Amino acid sequence: MTGPAVAAPDAVTYDAIQQFYAGHMQAIDRGDVDTWLDTFTADATIANNTRPEPARGRDTIARVARRLVDEAAGRGVVHRHWTGMLQVARQPDGTVRATSYAFVVEAPASAAPVLWRSTVCVDVLVHEDGRWRIRQRNVTHDDVA
Repeated sequence: MTGPAVAAPDAVTYDAIQQFYAGHMQAIDRGDVDTWLDTFTADATIANNTRPEPARGRDTIARVARRLVDEAAGRGVVHRHWTGMLQVARQPDGTVRATSYAFVVEAPASAAPVLWRSTVCVDVLVHEDGRWRIRQRNVTHDDVA
């Protein structure tokens, strides 16, 4: 079974997007919400299949992210996001569609790490002010019916 044909980016662009995701995920894992938030456009949306309404705009996204970071810290755990199987496709409108598997490992201070979330993440990226930013994110959690 094959998927739809994609307009693959050049190797430099693909590498830049991989580096973007490394910085993006490491920022949220260390609790640096401001740096993580700066990787989104001002009008960004994040939707997922566990919530009825998407988070719209940086202010809303920031509140959700800070709450999640604070909850993890309060439980004495750290999260480690891992993204892989990254497929990047240029779109006719100049955006890039980036699809990846995203796993979140939860590492309690006194126990072995466990897989906390298994998801598919589809982002629409724009090149803005000389850097990549997420305009739209859609996350599908695998454990939701």
